Amino acid sequence: MSLVDFRLSSEIQEFQGLAREFSRGEIRPAEAELDTIEDPAAVFASETFKSVMKKAYECGFHKTGIPEPAGGLGLDSFGQLVILEELAAGGAGLASQLLVCPIAAAAIAGFGLGARHPRYKEYLEAYVEDTEGTHSGAWAITEPNVGSDCSPREDSPVHFSTHGDERDGGYVINGAKAGFVSNGGLSDFILLFACVDPTQGMNGTGVFLLPGDLDGITRGRPMDKLGLRALNQAEIFFDDVEIPSEFLALPPSPMYSMVLENIVTGGNASVGTIALGVARAAYEEALEYAKNRVQGGKPIIEHQLIAMKLFKAFRSIEAARALIWKAAFAQNIVYSAAARTFASDMAVEVTAEMVQIFGGYGISKEYPVEKFYRDAKLLQIMDGANEVVSILAAEKIAAGAV
Repeated sequence: MSLVDFRLSSEIQEFQGLAREFSRGEIRPAEAELDTIEDPAAVFASETFKSVMKKAYECGFHKTGIPEPAGGLGLDSFGQLVILEELAAGGAGLASQLLVCPIAAAAIAGFGLGARHPRYKEYLEAYVEDTEGTHSGAWAITEPNVGSDCSPREDSPVHFSTHGDERDGGYVINGAKAGFVSNGGLSDFILLFACVDPTQGMNGTGVFLLPGDLDGITRGRPMDKLGLRALNQAEIFFDDVEIPSEFLALPPSPMYSMVLENIVTGGNASVGTIALGVARAAYEEALEYAKNRVQGGKPIIEHQLIAMKLFKAFRSIEAARALIWKAAFAQNIVYSAAARTFASDMAVEVTAEMVQIFGGYGISKEYPVEKFYRDAKLLQIMDGANEVVSILAAEKIAAGAV
């Protein structure tokens, strides 16, 4: 009988150590400062945000999953998640920001689009060589009236309102994507899901890959959120945006559902990993506090109630990590949905209990646990509410996906 080996390779351990050091030294203090800025637009205009992103790019955290032949670090999904946990333990907002940055470059590299149009090749080269934090991507899918129902269904006529119409050998795009587009206000390349053939419902979706500086593309103000305040999220508007046909990376076809499922599978595991990092950070803060806070003549960790809260948090964190790692190897939407929903629910529960350990200080902004609690809540909703993710996963189970 063979045993599962949970030991990390020396290469992954090296990346993990670098990420942990960067997270503690750079992300944690930067995100704490950014979280206090009331105006979300001022967050992303600040020198603090620009500086920490520049340092992250210098370390290569923006290209961990880009293949080595394309100039990236070439880590597999498991290695990327190990790094992501460390970054999220320092700050969930900035970790989320770094997570979405490579989406356009990864699409160009992964689908071999470099030769399709000169701007694709130029962008990919500029992205992997970037040490300033200048280049980044966004995935524009959610609309004001189309969110969780973006999966193709035979019984549903729903399609995206944002549409690309053929004209003069190219396309003209009109519409708007909702303010939930991560990095929507900063991206210089956009992976856009838009309707090309409304008669096919969601199966009539085309996947466009667009430079963000085209005439007719404008951005809304960053969303003012409860948590993840260092993650830029903003509307994107398309007003008679004229593009060549080469910018339609994937025309309507059965491939749409496969591409969407692959993105969602990776996204679920990533959201779960960010939740894991948040819960771990809250646990570590509470553990240290409990060792030093004295009540009743002894450190509160020596009181059974506090000790049990900490042990249960430890147990939940370890269970979540094991499930996330399983999802990383399975590359299956059901396992990734399980990992994401379990970890994000766990993060809300754990951060709430860690606030309790701090007592009255837990709701004070002088301590970081109240921020962890706010961040955790958003991770039950980010990239699809947990309830919807669970329903879709249950349908996959019924269909024999696992």
